[in-house]
Amino acid sequence: MQPIAISYIITTKNKLPYLKDRLEKLFAQKSGDEEILIADGDSADGTKEYLAELKQAGKVDFYLSKPDHGEAHALNKLFLMAGGTLIKIITDDDVFYYPAIKACKEFMLAQPRVDMVSTEGGFKNQNPATGVRPLVYERGYHQWQKNHTPFSFCGLGAMIRKSSLPIIGLWNPSFRRADAEFSLRVTAGKANIAWYTGYSFVNISNPQSTSLVYMKKIKDETDRLNKFYLNKNPDLFIVEKIKVLRNKLRNWFLFGNKNKLPPAEFQAQWPDLAAVAEKWLEIKNKERKPEFLWNTRK
Repeated sequence: MQPIAISYIITTKNKLPYLKDRLEKLFAQKSGDEEILIADGDSADGTKEYLAELKQAGKVDFYLSKPDHGEAHALNKLFLMAGGTLIKIITDDDVFYYPAIKACKEFMLAQPRVDMVSTEGGFKNQNPATGVRPLVYERGYHQWQKNHTPFSFCGLGAMIRKSSLPIIGLWNPSFRRADAEFSLRVTAGKANIAWYTGYSFVNISNPQSTSLVYMKKIKDETDRLNKFYLNKNPDLFIVEKIKVLRNKLRNWFLFGNKNKLPPAEFQAQWPDLAAVAEKWLEIKNKERKPEFLWNTRK
């Protein structure tokens, strides 16, 4: 039996239209040494029945549909079930660039000392007429190499070696924005982390996204994390209000007034948002030759 090189793990809840589209993309890219595991948080939109059909057809290797305590809890279930040497999170409503993921897979298999690799990415708001904002973390990684300063990055770019979980740890269900806590904790720890300068994902803002539904709680969590890991105090009240106003004005001038759509309208426009994100990823990865940064930390 062929060893499993990579486990793609997906958490979902009541996002069936997006899940179907993203899984078709994954099925088209999946290799014989890869598996797909899905945790559904007891959806009521037909997701359970859809996953049962996929399992029967042999398209997914494992799924469960049970209530959970959020994304981190569901991810932990799949991390423990994964049979691959490597684990890669794929979300149900974002866009991924599989050539970059394949490059990270080959790098990790060739470098067994590396516990985790992560990548650059992008963010797309809900307006199809606007572009993608790059999420660039390379500067934070160089600072981490230099003096071990923790830094936060989006978990969508991460690929993790399963045997390294004892040093990396699982996801913390106490945090709504689990990747903020995860990235700061991992970069504050002892893991050997590499960085890929290519772009492997675009996070698409969804009305159901955790970052929008729990915005105030996430702000409080971020303040706590920054204080604990970076000894950084929260902004003064007036400074925070000025920053909020500045960001609102910036978004208005850059993106217009279509940033937040009702769920039904967003669902209709989502294929256009995904197409913009996919094209952007192709262009960004051709602008310069991506490389792996690692093994230079002092």
